[in-house]
Amino acid sequence: MMRQKSVSTGKTQIWRFVTIIMIIAGVVFTLAMIGLRLLTNDRSPIALGDRPQSFMLMAFSGESIDITDLQGKVVLINFWASWCTTCDDEAELLETAWIHYQATSPDEVVFLGVAYMDAEPASRAFLSEYGITYPNGPDLRGEISKKFQVTNVPETYLLDKDGVLHAIKIGSFLSLEQIYDMVDRALAQ
Repeated sequence: MMRQKSVSTGKTQIWRFVTIIMIIAGVVFTLAMIGLRLLTNDRSPIALGDRPQSFMLMAFSGESIDITDLQGKVVLINFWASWCTTCDDEAELLETAWIHYQATSPDEVVFLGVAYMDAEPASRAFLSEYGITYPNGPDLRGEISKKFQVTNVPETYLLDKDGVLHAIKIGSFLSLEQIYDMVDRALAQ
């Protein structure tokens, strides 16, 4: 009988050992995957004074907009989504500001809207509901938002006439004055 108990105890110890090894292997694998992800994301967060990577925005209108073609203009890039609860009020402010700059500085200021991870029918309905007339396009695969390292919407990035990041606004604009101040400072450079 003694022999049977020690065989059973030996099997239990082996299973405990195997379980511990499997847990350690799982933790090592997870850490390795996190490390690999960090290494492949070699870009640091975009900062003021940086020149963002170029991108093409295929607007809902069918127009293809190459950001490099807009050099020489102040470019406001707003990331938004129809499901964003704070994007509606901001949409009205941005449209009003867009109309203002089309009247006062039509060859100097461009607004671009980027629908962040949003279904196209919902994006189009949002644009229609708020009467948005400046160019907007989808970013379903997140390719544009990755270049700016967008983490939430709304986020707005302003490029100066040299294509350098001049200002960043995380969260909604709360007034037209905030938009005018940001754009006018870049125009004055």
